[in-house]
Amino acid sequence: MLDQNGFSKKTYSDLLTEMEAKAKELFGEDINTKAYTPLGIILRIFAWFLSIVWDNIEKVYHSRFIKKAEGVQLDYHGGNRNLPREPATNSYTTLQFTGAPGYLIETGREFTTKSGIYFMLIEDVVLDENGNGSGQAVSVETGSSNNVAANTITEQAEPVEEIYTVTNPIPATGGTDKETNDSYKKRLLQANEGGGKSTANAVISALLNVPGVQSATAVFNKTMEVDADGNPPKSVHAYVLGGTKEDIAAALFDSVSGTSQTVGQEEVTVKDISGDDHVVRFDYAEEVPIYVRLTIKTNPKFETDGVTQLKDCIVGKIGGTDSKGVIQNGLGMGQTVVVSQLYFAASQVNGIDDITIEIGTDATNLGETNIPIAKRQVARATFDNIEVIISA
Repeated sequence: MLDQNGFSKKTYSDLLTEMEAKAKELFGEDINTKAYTPLGIILRIFAWFLSIVWDNIEKVYHSRFIKKAEGVQLDYHGGNRNLPREPATNSYTTLQFTGAPGYLIETGREFTTKSGIYFMLIEDVVLDENGNGSGQAVSVETGSSNNVAANTITEQAEPVEEIYTVTNPIPATGGTDKETNDSYKKRLLQANEGGGKSTANAVISALLNVPGVQSATAVFNKTMEVDADGNPPKSVHAYVLGGTKEDIAAALFDSVSGTSQTVGQEEVTVKDISGDDHVVRFDYAEEVPIYVRLTIKTNPKFETDGVTQLKDCIVGKIGGTDSKGVIQNGLGMGQTVVVSQLYFAASQVNGIDDITIEIGTDATNLGETNIPIAKRQVARATFDNIEVIISA
């Protein structure tokens, strides 16, 4: 039912009650509509199928709203705003080889981890006179599971005698999963808040919509004087965490006023539609490493991977890369690391009777006080920087 209060779905029970009432109106009050009677069975069958129709009607109604839309309907909202859902991406790394001197390892040859995650060489590699060489490789599949650790790509998919060894001296990075509905909704709603061009919200929203950007802020000097931070008159100084320089520069160029100058150590040349060059500047935010020590008492409900769950909850709250290699946005730029919020995050893990949390920016100096973060900084935790001690 649709009225001034919105849409109200009829449930299976509602439909069955109405159908039984209608049957008694047509056939008399003494008509038997119990579940074991022929009429009762027919009414229940029709009510069940009609409840499915009402479910679909409700989904159609909700698909009009970003907060309620799901799946492809949410993608349509993004399409209307020229903000597509971020797809799953490949992971990249460098492969290092030893083998027969002068041997050519051609582009397209595949190598793999022992667990079967395949990477493809994307450039020809000619081994030098000592039999050494290296080249860039990309994961065959997309997703965060392809962000493998260093020295794990050690197998040849199609072994040849001329290649003696292969490894990746650095971890594979860049692999991301398809953007979730919740994350996509948040980004679309942020874009709505920053409607238009050249406004503060529009600039920050444009930066947050850059693929890979986890947090962003900007300083707007609207005066004709140099401000307290040294920013020149009529300037925009953006601070960004994550993302490529080229994408960030393009977003800034498209969102700031044509008369505003950009400020920062990073410089990228962007062409306008007439082909003229413009230099766009910004700065990457400073990441503040957060170290965490959790001392816990557990009970039999604590699962075998409870320590991993606990670390992932903390990373998810602060921000950083979790155990699966997925980047968690966590706290925004300039937000304080609050110990009490970490207690709440840890409470999501089953089997913990008692817990003490200590944090700090130095692994040797941890305490139970909050950590203030400057406006141009962002707190970040890593899986390895979190210690879990299970006490007796």
